[in-house]
Amino acid sequence: IIALGTTPNPLIAQTTPGLETGNKGTVVADESVGKTKKGRVWAGGDIVTGAATVISAMGAGKRAAADIDNYLRRK
Repeated sequence: IIALGTTPNPLIAQTTPGLETGNKGTVVADESVGKTKKGRVWAGGDIVTGAATVISAMGAGKRAAADIDNYLRRK
């Protein structure tokens, strides 16, 4: 789990092949669960939505954690 600030860090997309980004540098993810199109990668908070509240980021983290848990239990 990485927390990097309120703006998307371009190094993440540059160093993560297959990670889709939007036109503002945000990571493209299903906001309901945080899953990206890259296998085994979830994202949430400002890296997905752009600058927003910490409450929103915490909610995204909670949803992603639940989906990661579901993913691991299926393995």
